[in-house]
Amino acid sequence: MRHRSNTCASKILYRHLSYTIAILFCLAIFSCGHPAKDEESQNAIEKLFERGENSALSHKQREASIDSAFNIFSKFENDSVTRFFYRRATVAYYDLDLYNKSLSTSHKVFDMGVDSKDSLTMAKASYFLGISHSEKNHNDSAFFYYAQAEKLYIEINDKDLLGEIGLSKAYIYYDIGEYVQCESQAIKALRLLEEKGSTIDLHKCNNLIGSALLGQNNFPEAIKYYRNALRQLDDLAKEGYPEETISNLRASCYNNLGHVYVKERDYAAAIKIYREALASDQIKSTLPALYAKLQSNLAYAQFRSGNYSGLPQMFYNSLKIREGIKDKQGIVASHINLGEYYASKNNMALAVSHLKRAYNDAKQIGSNDEILTSSKLLSEIDKKDGAFYAEQYISVNEKMQNAIKANREKFARFEYETDKLLDEKEALARKNTYIIGASIIILLFVAAIFIIYYLNSRNKELLMIQEQQKANEEIYQLMFEQRSNIESARTEEKTRIAMELHDGILNNIYAVRLNLEFINKKADEASVMKRKEYIKELQNVESEIRAVSHDLSRNDIFIQGQDFGTILRFMITSQKNNFYTVFDAEIDPTIDWEAINNTYKVNIYRIIQESLQNINKYSQAQHAGVEIIQKENDLTIVVTDNGIGFDPEKAKGGIGLKNLRKRADALKGILNINSQIGKGSVIEVVFPLA
Repeated sequence: MRHRSNTCASKILYRHLSYTIAILFCLAIFSCGHPAKDEESQNAIEKLFERGENSALSHKQREASIDSAFNIFSKFENDSVTRFFYRRATVAYYDLDLYNKSLSTSHKVFDMGVDSKDSLTMAKASYFLGISHSEKNHNDSAFFYYAQAEKLYIEINDKDLLGEIGLSKAYIYYDIGEYVQCESQAIKALRLLEEKGSTIDLHKCNNLIGSALLGQNNFPEAIKYYRNALRQLDDLAKEGYPEETISNLRASCYNNLGHVYVKERDYAAAIKIYREALASDQIKSTLPALYAKLQSNLAYAQFRSGNYSGLPQMFYNSLKIREGIKDKQGIVASHINLGEYYASKNNMALAVSHLKRAYNDAKQIGSNDEILTSSKLLSEIDKKDGAFYAEQYISVNEKMQNAIKANREKFARFEYETDKLLDEKEALARKNTYIIGASIIILLFVAAIFIIYYLNSRNKELLMIQEQQKANEEIYQLMFEQRSNIESARTEEKTRIAMELHDGILNNIYAVRLNLEFINKKADEASVMKRKEYIKELQNVESEIRAVSHDLSRNDIFIQGQDFGTILRFMITSQKNNFYTVFDAEIDPTIDWEAINNTYKVNIYRIIQESLQNINKYSQAQHAGVEIIQKENDLTIVVTDNGIGFDPEKAKGGIGLKNLRKRADALKGILNINSQIGKGSVIEVVFPLA
């Protein structure tokens, strides 16, 4: 996979070298230029494009014509006409399903757009890079280039393709199972497409929103958008779309609606809509895969409704069509349906056979949804291997959830990085000034080596800055959270002291004052004794005031030293859980936290936080402690508790311990876990500070 950010520096170097060689030739033969772009050559290119776009010719003939045109205009100088030829070749290659050539041409014209500061060319090239990668199922790269194209079109205030780009991004979100993101992106695209008035795209968008809502189990809204998509078909008919196309689109919509009704267990409505879809005579010949899916779905709706008429033959008819057209996904679905059917008939041998076939085929094509469905059913009915399939179900489900999370973070990062990468490319393009020097070749090679060294150093510097910035942001967030906790503690302490003064000390002073005023009017021995008692009471009040003052001094910690050691100590000692565990912190005072890299600090904080979280969740400990010691150039973190302990071998696959290992690896350290059931636990991480 060719990624723009990874190849940008090398491309600039190659351009430097190519222009240098061109200069040498200029010096040698006194003149060198691009071939003349005369009217004759442009006419020849136009005729070749017309042949390449002629659907009556064979695929090979059309490809050869586009290649011939490319060989001519690729020698021309970089101007608007040449860039137009490149864009036209990109479209022609794409229409011929030649996605590698489409990608190569798009990359070339994008670079030409950068060199000439032609934002429109850059935007169009990025869009075609996106759709070409989509056709090759490269979702990561496709999303990156769609985002890049979107930013460029917004910058030049051109809304022409923004709706289509948004719809393409929504399709990618749907493919990776991000249904909420898909719905949000598709709704934005729908507004843009409504402004543009593209009926076919409006139909696709409504259909996709319905599918995203179905993925969220929002059945009423899914039906609403599927119905909107069906209404768009009437407008397509008015626009002159072929009846065959409209019929196929309608059948696809009916299939989607039927799926919603099955999910709602409204099997009668599902059966009715599937039969309406199958009533079209054209589907079986034009779209056999859709016809087989509709027939299989109709059979499944009948089966779930308790109507076994025509079953299981309808399932087998659908399977036969799918096997004939080598529809691997459909074959898996048919075997799953047959497995469910035979399981309901208590024919477990046939049920297990079909489900195992579905499971194995799903693994071959990498269809995780079907792996989950088949393994779940097998875990319930296969007495021999049920436990194995249950484990497979859990494993695949966990992998899918992790993949969804990773994709969510990755695509969010792509959105952020697109602006940055575009700025870097423009900056690098501005630096694309070429040195005209003497004809001494050795000096040219020295210059080339220097450029390579500079670009490599710059790339490393950018990566280091990016990592440091991320670490600084996390440290800032930790400091912000710490400050919030301190402010909260100060407020609570002020409230407590105010209550002490009001409810205790002030009331006591007031009572003593009244009694002294009353007793001062008497001079007998009893009154003298009473005055002594009240003076003693005043001494008690004095002690209370000292206690409050002591509390105020003791709580100065909340407004003092905000160094990283204080953050750790407060985080440790302020832990609360349902087991009333007492938490202690022993932090080596000689550690110079300011000298430690922020990336290290983040990992130290997260290691301790994860360990304490596990203690709070599971340990049932009465006492827990964290000790941080520096010995020469090594830092040691030890987290102990006297709780119920655990078996490290059984727990090593847990997310918490995996995170600890990753953090320790990031610090180039060693993680040691010592625990036994009933004997507490000790977690130790040792790593070098440099």
